[in-house]
Amino acid sequence: MNMHQKKVNHLTLMHAISAEKPASWLQPDADNTSLADSGNARHGKAEPINILLVEDNPADRRLVTERLGNHRKNHFHLVHAERISEALQILTEDKISVILLDLQLPDCRDLEALSRIRAAATGIPIVVLSEIEDEALALKALKLGAQDFLVKWHTNEHLLIRAVQYALERKQVEEHLYHLAHHDALTGLPNRKLFYDQFKQALAMARRHNHMLAIMFLDMGDFKKVNDGLGHHCGDLLLQMVSQRLSGCVRETDCLARMGGDEFIIAFTISHIEDATAAANKVLEIFAEPFTVDIHSIHARAGVGISIYPSDGEDMESLIKNADMAMYRAKAESSDTSRFWFYSPRFNARTAELARIERQLHMALENNEFLIHYQPQVDIHHGNLIGMEALLRWQHPERGLLMPSHFMPMLDETGFLVIAGEWVLREACKQNKAWQEAGYPSVIVAVNISSQELQHRDFVNTVKLTLEETGLDAKWLELEIREDAIEDDESMALARLTEISALGVRIALDNLGHSHIPLSFLTHFPIHAIKVDRSIVSDVATDANHASVAKAVIAVARVLNIKGLAEGVETQEQLNFFKAEHCEEAQGYLFGKPLSPSACDELLQRLRMGRTAFMPT
Repeated sequence: MNMHQKKVNHLTLMHAISAEKPASWLQPDADNTSLADSGNARHGKAEPINILLVEDNPADRRLVTERLGNHRKNHFHLVHAERISEALQILTEDKISVILLDLQLPDCRDLEALSRIRAAATGIPIVVLSEIEDEALALKALKLGAQDFLVKWHTNEHLLIRAVQYALERKQVEEHLYHLAHHDALTGLPNRKLFYDQFKQALAMARRHNHMLAIMFLDMGDFKKVNDGLGHHCGDLLLQMVSQRLSGCVRETDCLARMGGDEFIIAFTISHIEDATAAANKVLEIFAEPFTVDIHSIHARAGVGISIYPSDGEDMESLIKNADMAMYRAKAESSDTSRFWFYSPRFNARTAELARIERQLHMALENNEFLIHYQPQVDIHHGNLIGMEALLRWQHPERGLLMPSHFMPMLDETGFLVIAGEWVLREACKQNKAWQEAGYPSVIVAVNISSQELQHRDFVNTVKLTLEETGLDAKWLELEIREDAIEDDESMALARLTEISALGVRIALDNLGHSHIPLSFLTHFPIHAIKVDRSIVSDVATDANHASVAKAVIAVARVLNIKGLAEGVETQEQLNFFKAEHCEEAQGYLFGKPLSPSACDELLQRLRMGRTAFMPT
């Protein structure tokens, strides 16, 4: 026995907290016979704290039992083992909170005993009880994972109780930190890290037993709109409510996690593909009813992508990636309803590209890369500026300033057109209100509305909320609707445009001149202006057919008692033609190219300073 003169009464190491989940969490409760506090459970007292004492010396065992039993504030439940083999068996059967370990045992001695117990009891605090007063041994024990090192013949009741209490407190801290590190702070669901750990285990089990697994990747649609329109507080409440509904429709054995933002993921075992279909329908059902957030009723929707093990991938990365791609396909199929989609190799490359593009578009929006330029609209008979059309631009970090022709197909195909359109509407109204507050002459701001936006179920509410949030009077907003948006669904378009018009918002029919919409059809719609398509305008001075079409469109405007506007006017000859035909308004490079907001400020400032006529440039 190597005895040092220096006493080692009580050594404690504040070591790094393990990130592994305590094994005791996985063990079932067991009824043990308590030697220190046998009557607590029967009399309804607090649940006893199970302490495993690994000690082969009867006298030391009796002494520890007495000291712990004398402490009435804690309900210690002592379980005995004389050998390491017995201790390991107990750890598989009982839920142990603290281990008191003697290092001199019949079947294992010194630090080997600690190593074996530590390997079998990950996460359970271990307090070493040693007959040897050896500082070097104590430090080695602490480095191997012991939380305390007590020398038996220097340990009284107070030191022993304090060591056990400290061990329990540290365990609670470890479990709390574990929970924080592995769960989402907002929803309480497992986070990405814990999901990966759980999924790896589920995948290993599926391989071992030849089972099928389904991975369901869910992304909420229009969530950014909730954050922007109602505030992050409402967005957080909505995520919490979605988490609660999702938790209510999955089994305890399923792995449900929040991956971040508005993305959730679920992994579960299935026997047939139909099981995944049934599960997806069950998940989508939670979005059928609106979510009441504060005073708001929110109709949330979701896109769900599904991949199957082993047919769609045999490793975690492939399965999650393929479920993610299927989710983008589901969202692209409909921007207005919740939908799920199974992964298929047939759309692998294209869907992956669409997913990449959509992420790029989201990043562009977050990084303020999208811009709005405004093109003047002019009363061609009096030279007054009467409006500005809002035109989207993309200040790409690598490719420079991009015109809509370079990215509009991307917006359309990815379903991002609705998100971008809402952003343009809000920014344009905000800018027009700022011009008014600066004392500039009031003008109408015109915003293009796509067919996807018009068909979106929240379109009318979006316009209402935008006007309320920006404080812009509805009469200073004009929405330009293309003919094809009306032709896609006439009854829907009529209903929504009627609601918009009732707000006081002006509606212009854009690009007129190519469709076959009859005059009688137009009389049913609340149209305030029609715009002659630029492709017609470009040739009115040289092409008799185009001139005839332009005259007909202007005549329609006159019959309906609404304004006509020629877009794309670039020459004096074109301007003279429309003046002669009594067209009221025009826009185009002849009057000015699309301007940045700062350039518009300069223009409006000049007009305010006394230049009443807006002459062609």
